[in-house]
Amino acid sequence: MSFARSKLFLNLSLTMMLTTAFAAQTQAAMLTAGSPPSSAPTTFLNTQNGKIEGFMPDVAAEVAKRQHLGVNFTAVPFATLIQSVIAGKIDMIVAGMTPTPERAKRIGFSQEVTAFGAGLVVRDDNKKPYHSWQDLKGEVVGSMAGTDYTQSLMQSGIAKEVKVYDSPADMTRDLSLGRIAAGMNDYPILMAQQKAGGMKGMHVVEGYRPEHVSPMAFGVKKGNDKLLAEINSALTSMKQDGTLQTIKTKWGMP
Repeated sequence: MSFARSKLFLNLSLTMMLTTAFAAQTQAAMLTAGSPPSSAPTTFLNTQNGKIEGFMPDVAAEVAKRQHLGVNFTAVPFATLIQSVIAGKIDMIVAGMTPTPERAKRIGFSQEVTAFGAGLVVRDDNKKPYHSWQDLKGEVVGSMAGTDYTQSLMQSGIAKEVKVYDSPADMTRDLSLGRIAAGMNDYPILMAQQKAGGMKGMHVVEGYRPEHVSPMAFGVKKGNDKLLAEINSALTSMKQDGTLQTIKTKWGMP
């Protein structure tokens, strides 16, 4: 083999090695985020383009951009998010999840992204005033699976029965049919559903005040300290430069 051909062979080999290394690096830098498909405006599946969108995906996308990471969103029911990240099926929980002490035993949480409480929805023919969950005494109430306020309401014993739902649409359907007296979900989600016209014959109770206002944060697998540090660093800078507030305003979040 001539010197020129040998040099060409070495250059080609080096190019292939660098290309392979770059591809591996790019692949390693791609995150998989799990988000509920029916929790607008926090997270939802846009049926027109098949993409996960919403407040938390927008924040996550900005976090990834600032840390030079890629992110792919996949639809995961809220109730299975924690197990999905523990099992390594997803790298990051991007949802309206509150970092409760019990959840923090199982996964790691970022700093707070925003905070809000539960809202209440009733049928238009229900004229009873609801100011707090004490007014739900003796009633059958619907609430969302996996949420902290669902567990609190069940433990309080105030309601006659708490029916748990995986989908907000299923809950409001039962409400419209009179199977439950009231439905409880994240206040921004209920307001978005009402604004979109998905609550005919029903309305969000504006006088209702939640028992607790809870923070919302990203979740990662225990021990993934590097990703957690990157998320927190990006969130800190987003809060300082006003980017987070801009995204909150876009989606009507508190």
